[in-house]
Amino acid sequence: MSLLPGETPARTESPAFLHRFDRTERVVHWATAALMLTCIATALPLYIPSLSSLVGRRALLVYLHVYAGLCLPLPVLVGVARSRWGAHLRSDLRQINRWSAGDRRWLATWGRDPFLTPGKFNGGQKANAAFIGGAILVMAMTGTIMKWFGPWPLSWRTGATFVHDLLALVIVVVVTGHVGYALRWPSTLRAMTTGLVDVRWARRHAPGWLAEAENAGTRGSDSPPSVN
Repeated sequence: MSLLPGETPARTESPAFLHRFDRTERVVHWATAALMLTCIATALPLYIPSLSSLVGRRALLVYLHVYAGLCLPLPVLVGVARSRWGAHLRSDLRQINRWSAGDRRWLATWGRDPFLTPGKFNGGQKANAAFIGGAILVMAMTGTIMKWFGPWPLSWRTGATFVHDLLALVIVVVVTGHVGYALRWPSTLRAMTTGLVDVRWARRHAPGWLAEAENAGTRGSDSPPSVN
């Protein structure tokens, strides 16, 4: 569009961004995701005979599956243990562990209540984190019984196999939903890759957190984020 004499081009404002996750949190997330996807990918050929015959090398799949599962708790444990570098992770875990009436209301309405003002994490995100954390521990324990079954009575082995298989199906559903949500809202995926999130997303999905950040003066950059 051409400008009339005396007109000046309108200034284009870059969307503001908030710091959401630091480097430690992002590394912990992606390390956990890689281990979880390894567990899922190696489990499929072990449970589906047609895939097993195509892939072959069952012993290698079992080895990768077992040790990826046993390593799943390590990223969080290492991230939390790192003194000053794990401060943000520890703070976020404390927030995830705190449930308010608003979080329960969020779950009851699936976030459709227009009067809700979620903080940094809504009830759904807290429930997802709690489920994944608990599931990792249960899968590690039941998997250990299944792999090194010698010391355990038959009833324990049978129960461990049932719980492991059933929980694996639920994990696949939850992880699929988690990935789908990230793809639906690219801002959440960008937050876990660059550490920054668009203020417009925060205003819609985490207004309580946005208000806290603005009151504390911790808003991030006014320019688009770059991967660091």
